[in-house]
Amino acid sequence: MADDAPFPEPDDAARSDPDSASWEPYQSPQGSRGGALRLLRRHAFSITAGAAALAIGLLIYFAPTRLGPAPSASQSDRGQAASTLSVSSQPSSAVVIVGADTAGVTPINDYPLPPGTYLVTVDRANYGSLDTVLTLSAGQSAALAPRFSRDEPPSGRSSDEPAASPPPSPDAPASSDETPDPAPGRPTANSRPGTSSAATDGDIAPVTGTLVLRATPERATVTFDGEEVGGTPATLDEVPTGTYDVTFSRSGYGTVARRVDITASDTATVTATLEQQTGHLRVLVRPWGSIYIDDQRRAENSDVWYDTALPAGAHTVTARHPALGEQSRSVTVAPQDTQSVIMDLREQ
Repeated sequence: MADDAPFPEPDDAARSDPDSASWEPYQSPQGSRGGALRLLRRHAFSITAGAAALAIGLLIYFAPTRLGPAPSASQSDRGQAASTLSVSSQPSSAVVIVGADTAGVTPINDYPLPPGTYLVTVDRANYGSLDTVLTLSAGQSAALAPRFSRDEPPSGRSSDEPAASPPPSPDAPASSDETPDPAPGRPTANSRPGTSSAATDGDIAPVTGTLVLRATPERATVTFDGEEVGGTPATLDEVPTGTYDVTFSRSGYGTVARRVDITASDTATVTATLEQQTGHLRVLVRPWGSIYIDDQRRAENSDVWYDTALPAGAHTVTARHPALGEQSRSVTVAPQDTQSVIMDLREQ
């Protein structure tokens, strides 16, 4: 077939003639780059496998250095021996704070510290706190033994030994200067109810304060921490530190409640103003007469009901007649209530 015949080769005359038509085979411009792409496609698996093996090797080589734990302070400071601190307090169970860190509760033995200067605070609830500046050198061991306030025992006996008193003689009369101990829980003057001036923990006195109580009007009954302690004005000594509820009350007046914080070696003052409560009283005198309330004349020659507002509480009502005499009666007016009284002078 004509289509299958090869292209005719140009003769030498046609090649030498520049004006004659000639034919040359077509070459794609991407032919030179296609060889590199075919080479990459042919060896892609080998290249990928080699890169993965190289990455795994690098990870295994550098992993111990990158993932290993950072050296501790003790390992970095092997050239300096650690210092230790021991703290024992009286009483025990005190919190120890070294710098800004809490070291624990006493007793503490051989607490490790790097060499340096520290502020050591020993705090015991209800007893206060003690501060100490401590400088530790390398390898030094320090010990602190703070003792909070305590009562010194008399000479000749230990602090744990109670004072011995001679037995009373059967023939000796009772001294008039001796006063019996108050009953348990009974309010005592100038002290908190149930609180003794002696130390509560054997030989160590707790931290206490003073409380002054005042009210307007005076002679108001005071309840301190649920116990009645007397009337105002009053002063409570040796009150343990803490927060307490105080209530003031008086007949014919409203009740006032307060909350007070007692701090160590300080005096707290609580004042209260009680509002007076009122009621109404109606009085009728028969056949007629003058009306007096608490010796103060309120109505003269009255034969109708007399109505007035009075402070809540007890009052004395008196009716007087020039011919029938007088009659008195005690009346209690309740707050926000009305009390009616009829006084018949003819029944005397």
